[in-house]
Amino acid sequence: MPDGQYSFYLHSDDRTDIAAMATISTISQPLRGEFIRTAATAGAVVYQVDARLPALIPVFFAGQLSAARLCAVMALVSGTWSSLTGLPDEPENGEAALPMSPETEYQRRRYTLTLQNGRSGERVERVLTEAASSRLRGDLLRNLIITGLALHTTAPELPRLLTSMPVPPPSVSELQALVQQMAGTTAVNRAAAAVPDTPATSAMPVSGSDTREIKKNMRRAFGD
Repeated sequence: MPDGQYSFYLHSDDRTDIAAMATISTISQPLRGEFIRTAATAGAVVYQVDARLPALIPVFFAGQLSAARLCAVMALVSGTWSSLTGLPDEPENGEAALPMSPETEYQRRRYTLTLQNGRSGERVERVLTEAASSRLRGDLLRNLIITGLALHTTAPELPRLLTSMPVPPPSVSELQALVQQMAGTTAVNRAAAAVPDTPATSAMPVSGSDTREIKKNMRRAFGD
């Protein structure tokens, strides 16, 4: 494919992919290219803050990602457990997943991401080329884009704000505070601001054991 152009696929037998396709479909066709590009860039910014986040956020995206759940993911990643204290309650059964009908014919839908010259395009390409081998690049791109789509459902202006920042937030706690501000959850406990977390290590590969442990903590936190 031409430089700066990437393809990715979403599948009709995967709940997260169904949620991603549904989110993209809410945007009119002429605006979808820019929308996907913004989502990818926002995902790359989140990756630069902490490389584990784009691997985890899609796991908990089912068509809508609440600020409470997103902040919980970030708090558990950074180890700032006390910041979960004031989070609003989640619905008893969590966020409803989009239904999957067994009669639905399997489809694989192809999308194209076209990056433009400038800071945003460079961010995405840097993450894709430096953080993953060519064999894993497609999976990473999917995670970046779905992360950006999930952020859009938390607060529609959040992905665009992240893409416009000259440098990413310096820590997960700073990103968490930004999410709370954008989503209007300023009443959430601010204990995280007083507990420094580990600086972002975007160049470090994500450990499978780290990801599994965080997923386990997430399910424990939300009773899933």
